[in-house]
Amino acid sequence: MVTNRLTIYENKKIVEEVDLFYLPVPSSLVFLILPFRSFLNFWQILWQSQKLRKKYGKIDIYFTVNGFAAWIGLILRQLGIVDKTIYWVCDYYPMDHKSRIIKFMRLLYWQFEKRTVSSDKLAFHNQRLVDAWQKHRILLKKYKALLIPIATSETKVKKGKNPHKVKLCFLGVLKKSQGLDFIIDSAQELQATFPGITVEVMGPGIDEGYFKKKAAQSLLKCNFYGYVTDKEIHNILSHSTIGVAPYLPDPDEVSYYGDPGKVKRYLSLGLPVITTPIHEFTKELESSRAGILVEYGNSKQLVKAIKKINSNYQTFSKNAADLNKKYFYKDIYPKMFDV
Repeated sequence: MVTNRLTIYENKKIVEEVDLFYLPVPSSLVFLILPFRSFLNFWQILWQSQKLRKKYGKIDIYFTVNGFAAWIGLILRQLGIVDKTIYWVCDYYPMDHKSRIIKFMRLLYWQFEKRTVSSDKLAFHNQRLVDAWQKHRILLKKYKALLIPIATSETKVKKGKNPHKVKLCFLGVLKKSQGLDFIIDSAQELQATFPGITVEVMGPGIDEGYFKKKAAQSLLKCNFYGYVTDKEIHNILSHSTIGVAPYLPDPDEVSYYGDPGKVKRYLSLGLPVITTPIHEFTKELESSRAGILVEYGNSKQLVKAIKKINSNYQTFSKNAADLNKKYFYKDIYPKMFDV
């Protein structure tokens, strides 16, 4: 069962867990109910923060990765409940969209997010996000932004893999913008070149039924796991050979402005990556030879990329592990909390 939960740690141990009110909503009503859910979250954060303050004293740092929640932090700071606020800007939702409802909600969300410029510290995933804020004149052109990408965990490479038994893995939300269509549409070429190839698909999403039906009608063997725990993700990735992240190339999608967390997760297991050139990070992925970039929808390039990785698998795997070490969280995250 999905819930909202407040977890309180003391000396790295859980000392209390509080279930917050959660309002399940069908996907067709998500945007219509969003203002009410946001209002509900506002009061829950305000109430629980006040309770924490009474029990433990003033909260030193209020940290968030969501614009609306960051705006709430400014109110908590003004009320004296928290001392300082940090907002890690991870997403940007372009204002133009073909759906009027989505466009209105994005404009509404932006009204809250742009006010977070008064946070005690702002950090951005990448320069592309900074450029978007500067385009809206929230930040000056000469503003020196703190860039904090998604960091990686300790490198854990599974030895003795057989790269010639191709097992692709896909981790993420099952929605069409994530590009899983590209992999399934390439079924004939993949199966003809790599007999017995399988695709491990991890994650839930609004288009899960669509992808399951499409995969069942193709020649490609796809194993759908739905929501999986962190331990299960690690196990499935450990037995895969190549991580795929075939994002749809659309500047109007939020993915265009983010940092590919799934790619970083692949690297932590020493998995070479095949992805589309959407994110800023993919330039480094390619230059370090930890992965290969392919044009979305180009099945021939996809097959060629798998062949190239298999022909020199150990080198690609080592490069992936080396790139992972460069983004180790203990070397990157501390400066974000230096306030």
